Amino acid sequence: MELIIFEKESYYKMMEEMMTLMYKVIRQAKEDALDAKGESADFIGTKDAMKLLGVKSRNRLYDLRDAKQIEYYQHGRRILYSKRSIITYLKSQKIT
Repeated sequence: MELIIFEKESYYKMMEEMMTLMYKVIRQAKEDALDAKGESADFIGTKDAMKLLGVKSRNRLYDLRDAKQIEYYQHGRRILYSKRSIITYLKSQKIT
């Protein structure tokens, strides 16, 4: 059995780089999955919008909607959100 020893700072830096890479891969996979569905599936319901945004609170989704940061359409009581506008919003929040 081999034992590998890291310095504390090196370990945390390595973990930070791994998490950054993991988030990048997950985000790219989400975008690819959305692009594969095409135009017909451009509108999603509230629960799917929350999943795509990664928020757990409906109030946060409503705040984004009311601030006109994401597009939505309302037909009667049903509200549909545009996937493209959600993806655009997520890209605009990217920190480089």
